[in-house]
Amino acid sequence: MKILFVKPPPNTSMFTFTRYEPLEFEYLAASVPAHEVEILDMRIDTNLMKKLETFKPDVVGVTAYTTDVRTANRLLREIKNHNSHITTVVGGHHATFLPGDFSAGNTDAVFLGYGDRSFREYIDTLERGDDPYSVCNIGIVKNGDIRFTRRTQQDIDLDSLPVPARHLTRRYRHKYHDSYGFRTALVTTSRGCPYRCSFCACWKLMNGRYVTRDVRFVVEEIETIDDDVDYIDFSDDNTLHNIPRAWKLVEALKERNIEKKFKMYARTDLIVKNQKLFESLHEVGLNLVTVGFESIKDEQLRALNKMTSVEINNEAIRILKKLGIFVDAHFIVDPCFGEKDFLELFHYVNEKNLFRNTFAVLTPLPGTELFEQNIDRLAIKDYDYYDFGHSILPTVLDRKRFYRLFANLYRKAYSPARLIKWMIRNRDKRKTDNVDNTYRNSDGFTLLRLLVIYLLAVPSFFRMRNNHKTEPVVS
Repeated sequence: MKILFVKPPPNTSMFTFTRYEPLEFEYLAASVPAHEVEILDMRIDTNLMKKLETFKPDVVGVTAYTTDVRTANRLLREIKNHNSHITTVVGGHHATFLPGDFSAGNTDAVFLGYGDRSFREYIDTLERGDDPYSVCNIGIVKNGDIRFTRRTQQDIDLDSLPVPARHLTRRYRHKYHDSYGFRTALVTTSRGCPYRCSFCACWKLMNGRYVTRDVRFVVEEIETIDDDVDYIDFSDDNTLHNIPRAWKLVEALKERNIEKKFKMYARTDLIVKNQKLFESLHEVGLNLVTVGFESIKDEQLRALNKMTSVEINNEAIRILKKLGIFVDAHFIVDPCFGEKDFLELFHYVNEKNLFRNTFAVLTPLPGTELFEQNIDRLAIKDYDYYDFGHSILPTVLDRKRFYRLFANLYRKAYSPARLIKWMIRNRDKRKTDNVDNTYRNSDGFTLLRLLVIYLLAVPSFFRMRNNHKTEPVVS
């Protein structure tokens, strides 16, 4: 059986600077080794019709985040129009929580949750000609209605997962990168998160469970990744929640003498409680940590159910900076922000010498408690705009003013002049003998790299300022 996986192109309304490999498809492809599989990444190669004509797939699978829903449905329609006998399936975050959005008649099956097992079983069922209703955790679409099969708690054994079929995306590898242009490869080491942040649904995907992968298999997979990537990104919700396992990872990397740079996500409270662990992780290649600080105010952290504090966040920054680990800082911009809030947030990142910053507008994604709490007050209902760069909720400020301040926040945070001032301010400190890395840590940015990033981002700054002109705000 021939299977084609299609990664949709980004919609034109979306703000994004990353292009990561479609790891979900690489895993699914590896789970069906007896079949002929290809991956079409339409963020790079947009010729879907040519692929359908030359490969002639029996099954086409599409994945969709919320911002991809309209695009995914369009692709599914084009596939069915090309050949109505092709079996079309869809999965991903949005399909799991709002499967009805794929019931228009161009989809044959919707996969709920992780498809490691259900996809393989579905393909085996199709090949045998059996009834697909025997496969658990999917929805069968017929005549605009979805009939769901038996829901079960998914048995997720990460150690049983095959090594992702990265050879299927080899022709695209040089174009996979993070927000700053660093070539990146993804590795899964765990799934789920035990915390209950109101803006996140990853814990619901796993029904509150947190499962990990044996570090032996993690390290073995890392060894298979080409050396021409800048970073290996542990693409987990919470890589280091299991501290004893994290220490085993350190030892395994030492034993294999692996010399690669790593990046991963970590909570601030975990960083503060485990400084020695981060010292050791840095020694074996941890170069960059993504940290969801979210807010600079304790009351907002409580409202988001983040279970941290500004004091803990500050200490985490100090520790990472001192160790020489770069900080990829994430903050939430609340639609309730006034002018003072924007100003205070910039002052904070400037004072803490944070140079890699992501400012995401608080977005009620389907599946989150935030979505359930605000379903009746959405200012934008078009999924194309659920990209963290548009305010889906009503803003306190006039929307024109809100977006101008939002764009200025990015512009000032990434200004080369800001880095120059930092370099001058700390010049004498950097010359001092035995000074710690706090005064050397510009989060990996040289003046030249930041200048290039800033110049490339200028069109996006102007586009952000004018969001209010094109977004479909409901009355």
